[in-house]
Amino acid sequence: MNYLHALGNSLGNFSSLAAVGVLLGGTLLGVFVGVVPGLGGIVLLVVLLPFLYNVNPVIGLALLLASHSAIYYAGSTTAILINTPGAPESAATCIDGYAMTSKGHVGRALGISAAATTFGGWFGALVLFAAIPVMVPLVNVFHPPEYFFLTVLAVVLIGQLQSGSPTKGILSGLFGFLLSFVGAAASTGSLRFTFGQLGLYNGINVAAAAIGLFAISQMFIMFGSNRSVVGSTQLRLSREVWADVGIGVRYVIRHLWLTTRAAVVGVVCGVIPGIGSTAANFLSYGYVMQSSKHPETFGTGEPDGILAPEGSSISKECGALIPTVALGVPNGPAMAVLLAAFSILGLAPGPAMIHQHLSLVFWMVIVIAVASLLASVLGLGLAPLLAQITVIPGRVLVPFVLVLAAIGTYASTTDLLQVSLMVVFGAVGLLLRRFGYSLPAVIVGLVLGTTAENNLILTQKLYGWRFVDRPLADVLIVAIVAVIGLGARRRRRARTAGVAVAATAAEAAVPGTRPRPPLWEVLFDVAWVVGLAAYVYGARRYPSPADIAPLYLGIAALVVALFQLLGVFVPGLRRVTHGDPAAPGMHMIPLPRPAAPDVAASGEAGAGELRPPAPEPAPAGAAMTEMVTTVTASRAPAGPAVAEPAAVEPIVVEEPAAGRGESLRQLAAVALAAALVGGVYLFGYTLTVPLWTFLYFAAVRRWKLRASVVAAAAMLGAFYLASRLLTSVLFPHGIL
Repeated sequence: MNYLHALGNSLGNFSSLAAVGVLLGGTLLGVFVGVVPGLGGIVLLVVLLPFLYNVNPVIGLALLLASHSAIYYAGSTTAILINTPGAPESAATCIDGYAMTSKGHVGRALGISAAATTFGGWFGALVLFAAIPVMVPLVNVFHPPEYFFLTVLAVVLIGQLQSGSPTKGILSGLFGFLLSFVGAAASTGSLRFTFGQLGLYNGINVAAAAIGLFAISQMFIMFGSNRSVVGSTQLRLSREVWADVGIGVRYVIRHLWLTTRAAVVGVVCGVIPGIGSTAANFLSYGYVMQSSKHPETFGTGEPDGILAPEGSSISKECGALIPTVALGVPNGPAMAVLLAAFSILGLAPGPAMIHQHLSLVFWMVIVIAVASLLASVLGLGLAPLLAQITVIPGRVLVPFVLVLAAIGTYASTTDLLQVSLMVVFGAVGLLLRRFGYSLPAVIVGLVLGTTAENNLILTQKLYGWRFVDRPLADVLIVAIVAVIGLGARRRRRARTAGVAVAATAAEAAVPGTRPRPPLWEVLFDVAWVVGLAAYVYGARRYPSPADIAPLYLGIAALVVALFQLLGVFVPGLRRVTHGDPAAPGMHMIPLPRPAAPDVAASGEAGAGELRPPAPEPAPAGAAMTEMVTTVTASRAPAGPAVAEPAAVEPIVVEEPAAGRGESLRQLAAVALAAALVGGVYLFGYTLTVPLWTFLYFAAVRRWKLRASVVAAAAMLGAFYLASRLLTSVLFPHGIL
């Protein structure tokens, strides 16, 4: 398709009221969800997946990408207002954003964030427009061996960045691959690992698995935490705040070159698969800080400290679309979900996407650009209301998400077995979180498993071992090995520098030692070995070539699992197999302590001056020697060295390891979800949805009768909306 013709077709979508309405609705939805810590963009994306079935790709992509783009500015709003990032990607904005709020410059901080986010989104869109013609010759370079190793590289990259150790990251990705082989084999039609269940003949539904792994497991954690999302903070924003917003917007306009540089960092990080969204924002922050003439002001309310991460916030998503669309290699969990959306909408990334659906590629770019502007405008106007949403108790959100997920999963699959699997994956996701495995790597493996299997079979048939004669395939193999090796080295350097999760007191007293993992983790390691051995034994029974991918990748996973178990008994291996003894899931980010309001600065700073007064020279030990570009022990590559605020305290972005009481509450949450599915099997959706909701709020939350009835009625209304208006699915009435 002609380049200009495809661009014209994509712009023509604005003549459709449905497309424009969905774009606006998705943006508004992303703004509201983005301010709720613990949910985040990935949860919203996976919850929306079931509603993409039988939907025009133009509408489906507008819904997903508009909501995804809107989340980033919404997350920075709460980071600025109450020092709580709505999404991990907004954590870097907390450093100077909340400091500006503490000094009385909340309007300016919001204005800078809005303008920088919008500019970054439009800059990234322009870069993506320019890169689209380059994609066509790029995708023609790859053949089956290259595509297979690309899929392996993708899961290794994602797994290494969001796992507690190298082996856990690899196991996570291979686990996703093995799950994708459930169902009828495309090569022979042989049924694999279905156990006689008709609902598994088509495999594990991507939407059910993604909702379970991300959304449902997060609901279990929120229920177990037994506290409000962010506490009981109440905000009162006066009209004078909005008069200050224009000052922040004009600041960004006067510093467009600096904003452009931050956006360039975001695009580059997005193009490179595996860098990660959170790391990109911190890298942008560190780059701007190092290039500043006054780095000592960062952390005290420096406007550039907001401009930098916000400028790269959406631009990195535009960059991430390049490898996702051209090669099918996602850069992070959001792009992995987008790949799942492609499969639901009947789209295939790679040459087919570039040659046959170029107008849809342009449409994705346009949606991101427009949504970034709309989100900033809506976010500024709704900031007072959005800030109040964050004080909703987590246990109030849990039942609504569980019920909506159960409705959406059945709407997408029309199979109650997949709804049950959603809850099972929620429990599995909870265990994987607790023991430091990578959920994004699992879903990436599940999504790319079919691609990996098809290309592995073609590689064996067409090339055999001669694939090693292909230089690009050899480069990818070396890249896979290098990623694993460099990931382990990065963890070691991060521990040495003290920028990752703190080690236990025992390790601090005796450097280099690694205590034996807890009993539950050892049992989990044993379960890996037993389960994978059974998987490999079962794969041997299938006819060739249906057995090739399950057998080869199953053996690879078994070898890694055995090495993981060996680390329990060999202390020298525990750095690689179990990582730090600190609890997995605890992501600590150094943030400045709230400073007392700077009355003089607030009263004297005019419209043309946002710079906070330079602090007095800090003592030698207070200067920042390393910028935290890793939010977890393995989340991001080592970043540029920058200065650290003199006084910092950690903020927990994700849930810490659970104690005994919290673990019991999480088990109770799993039981509640199982009761919901059991009720649906017995009594159907129409009766179970309001009854389960009523009992939850009346018995668990101990609400008054009237409030419980209102909540049940609200959920019944949501079910009616989903079953009658949004879908044409007939929901089951139960067996009783």
